[in-house]
This record gives sequence, structure tokens and C-alpha cells, in this order.
Amino acid sequence: MTNVQVEDLSEVLPKVWNLLGDYARAVDSRDTAAVARLFGGSGTLALPDRDISGDHALAEFTAQAPRGVHVQGVPTVERGPDGALHVTSNFVFVNALTYALSSGEYRDEIRQGKEGLFFARRAITIKVRTSDEPPSE
Repeated sequence: MTNVQVEDLSEVLPKVWNLLGDYARAVDSRDTAAVARLFGGSGTLALPDRDISGDHALAEFTAQAPRGVHVQGVPTVERGPDGALHVTSNFVFVNALTYALSSGEYRDEIRQGKEGLFFARRAITIKVRTSDEPPSE
């Protein structure tokens, strides 16, 4: 349960939802420029095995990402004392080639930049992963 009043965030929530949805669509379509833009030039994507920062590294990650579909869960959003938004949400990723499922949690620090909201840090935790073996016929 959050301690934040809904009306405190009513103007920013649609922008947060758009940012989360834009990430899923950009990664799924391998739109390298869009993914880099969502991190505002200075944000970090924190994977379980490494951190990725900078436009070039984020674009390279996106270009090599497995093909599939991300399904984003409903986020919880809290505003920190420094103005950053702290967002937690669940996700499921379905690999288009193997049908393997990965499910976990995003923990985001979102900030306001010149171009709008961006991920200052997006940490990904994988909680469930099925086999990456192709389905049997």
C-alpha cells in the first residue's frame, strides 16, 4: 500500500503509463533510437547480470534483444522527496521464437527531463523463466 494520495499524481500518471508502454513497444520492435530516448541520455537499464548506460549501449542492447512481446502490469507510483517517481510493476515477456516465458518486476526511477519523463534507472528482476527450448511438435 502506498502513502501517496492519488490526486497528488493525477497529472503525471498518464505520462508514466505512456513511458512504460513506449518501452515495451520500442524493445519489441527493436526501435533502437526510441529505447535510447526513453533513458534521456543518462539513464541506466539494470539487468540481472549487468548495467547498461548511454545511447550507444542501449541501442546495441535493443538491436540484440530477443524477438517477442512484453506485457506490462499495472504500476504503483510514488513520488520521492527529491521529485523522482518510484514505479514498480510486473511484466511477462513471451519469446517469439521459443515461446519461453520470463516474468518479473521492473523497479523504476523516473525523472522529468527536457523531452518529458525518462528512466533514470530501470532495474529488471526475473522471478520466473521457462525453458528456452523450442516447443515440441
